[in-house]
Amino acid sequence: MTVRLNADEKAEIDTAAAARAVTVGRFLATSAISAARGTPADRDPQDRLDRAVDELAASRAQLARVGNNLNQLVFGLNAAGYVQPAELAPTLGAVRIAVAAVDAAAAQLVAGGPIGP
Repeated sequence: MTVRLNADEKAEIDTAAAARAVTVGRFLATSAISAARGTPADRDPQDRLDRAVDELAASRAQLARVGNNLNQLVFGLNAAGYVQPAELAPTLGAVRIAVAAVDAAAAQLVAGGPIGP
């Protein structure tokens, strides 16, 4: 799907999406669906769910990057012979707990559970 906008329209949409803390694509989709249904965009329960899922996906991606960096660090330290596993265990444990929390929240959303505040 292609959308054509002039510079002012694009800037207005970018600003509105940023104010709602959503991507431009999510903002356009929610606005278009709400207009098609004749409902206010801010009252769409699917929008709230989509925003929560988008946030969880972004959190999961960030955690994956942290985990990847930790793995590279441990590999390098092991190669040099300087790593003490006990020094990294708390950090790795925290990353595992955070990933599990994001996964559990995503599963709860998919199952139709409460989204939270």
